[in-house]
Amino acid sequence: MGMSRRNGVTGFTLLDCVALVLGSAVASIHVLRVARDPLAAPGWVFVWLAFGLVALTAAGPFVYLARRFARRVPGYPLIGDWLWAILGSPWLGTALLKSAMPSSDARQSPLFITTLSLGVGLVCFVSVLVVWGTWVAVSPERAAQVEAGPWTSRVGLVLSIAWPIQCGLAMIVLS
Repeated sequence: MGMSRRNGVTGFTLLDCVALVLGSAVASIHVLRVARDPLAAPGWVFVWLAFGLVALTAAGPFVYLARRFARRVPGYPLIGDWLWAILGSPWLGTALLKSAMPSSDARQSPLFITTLSLGVGLVCFVSVLVVWGTWVAVSPERAAQVEAGPWTSRVGLVLSIAWPIQCGLAMIVLS
């Protein structure tokens, strides 16, 4: 399997796959309660879609750590990589919090609700500010100089631009 090089950063690796699996573990902690409810077929499609998006987002900190410290790739991280790591951090933190709670339903805990709501809201606000300051509030020439980069940076940029989906996922998990 050939790996293409782009700006000194290689393509998809085994460590990236491990990071995505860890993101799926985080997502399963969040979506488990919703999946236990009796659902019709469209509800299951919705649950799997939410699971996939939370898993992708939650994998961000793991991908960042693996690429930043385990592989030490030159030119890493780019702006999208930072954004992906930031967007995944509330999901990771609240999964740890939820798994440590003695209560069977963490959605009833004010600490969990506040932490997830404020965490997702704050990181979405930061990502909007970064995207706005990098591409919108600058001249077209300067915006064209910022490169999207490898797949990891592009995922972070897509998740940042689609920040309302993150807020919707938080509402699903908290419902």
